[in-house]
Amino acid sequence: MDEQKTKEQAHQRLSELKSGILFINKINKKIETALALVAAKLKDVDFVVWIAPAGFLATKMYMNEIKKNNRTFRHRIYFYSIESISASDEKYLELYNLTHNFKIFCVVDESITIKNTEAGRTQRLLSLSSHFAYRLILSSIPLAQGLIDLYSQIEFMSSKILRMNEKQFGHIFMPFKYSNYLVMRRWSRPEDEAKVFEYMKPYVLGYDFGEKLEITQNDYYFDLTPQEEKSYSDEKIKFLQNKEQVVFMDVVQNFQRMYTLSNNKLQKLQELVKKIVEQGEKAIVYTKFLDELTFFKESRFFTDINCVELTGKTNKKKAIKEFERHSDIMFCTYGVDKFGLDMQICNNIIYFSQTFNYKSKIEGLESVNSKGIGRHVNIHDFWVKTNLEQLISDNLERKKNVLSNVCRMISKEEALKL
Repeated sequence: MDEQKTKEQAHQRLSELKSGILFINKINKKIETALALVAAKLKDVDFVVWIAPAGFLATKMYMNEIKKNNRTFRHRIYFYSIESISASDEKYLELYNLTHNFKIFCVVDESITIKNTEAGRTQRLLSLSSHFAYRLILSSIPLAQGLIDLYSQIEFMSSKILRMNEKQFGHIFMPFKYSNYLVMRRWSRPEDEAKVFEYMKPYVLGYDFGEKLEITQNDYYFDLTPQEEKSYSDEKIKFLQNKEQVVFMDVVQNFQRMYTLSNNKLQKLQELVKKIVEQGEKAIVYTKFLDELTFFKESRFFTDINCVELTGKTNKKKAIKEFERHSDIMFCTYGVDKFGLDMQICNNIIYFSQTFNYKSKIEGLESVNSKGIGRHVNIHDFWVKTNLEQLISDNLERKKNVLSNVCRMISKEEALKL
């Protein structure tokens, strides 16, 4: 199917359905495609509301792309950050009044950030969705944590697509299963994912997941020393003592912190980083806890290697510039806002400590491939031999399989033929 025909079909379906979704991971193409769809409907609306993460709207490159592609209707666009809609009653009421007094074309970028139906941002956007004349959502990936991520995104496009609440969605498409650790979790099957995709299919107006990275996966498994094993066991007992009930994620946080700086793991990190630097390459090292960064800094762990930190508290531009010009290693915490982080000079990612949040690991890859250009990346996953780490590994593998299956279905040319 040629590109012109694809565009015509996208415009036609948007006219009929009044909503749609673009899965495009290259920022410039995503914005250009979205604004072309908006421009074609300007005669039907009064204003355009563009909603995106605050980190996007604060980035010059992102805003310049929007300005470049909407020269004729800049004065008709209102910008809102996803965070402000949740945190500010004033901003929410302002948006509410716009939707009730004017015809609005609403664009939500990084729609995956509104996946949690219990979050204020999601509830507020869903409450307004039916009042928008047109709704277009954009995302670099369809989901990160599982099929449930699609529920709110589909509901925002139209509550008439699924005609079910989130609980019903879970029962139908994500049946309960027991893991190896007798934990009940909802997991979809390929046939469930195919059924959900059938609902979405007419609304997928375009996709481009970029050129695939050539990935060399390296997994390292570490034993705890006898002393560390005993200490870990003692600390677990102490933590659970006198607790009749525990919150699972609290257990994970505390247990991981107990062994994350284990001796064998630290020794391997030193060897690996030294090898990478000797090869004239750079690496991003992802950590889960600030305690880990404190240890590396205060212990002078890398004595003759230039390092820089990127956390929620550091100056992002300054840290990136330092990494580009002088440093060999960047320590980066999961979840830190990395929009605009273009690490084309770096092809090594080390996940020093693990996380259940698959989106955080995907973002690690996007930071070295933000332009969607295929290239080679070495991934180094560090695993400590505990039951908890095995649970995390199994969980991440399931999420990876669901995402791969959904992306495969979206990428079929048939997705654009309805």
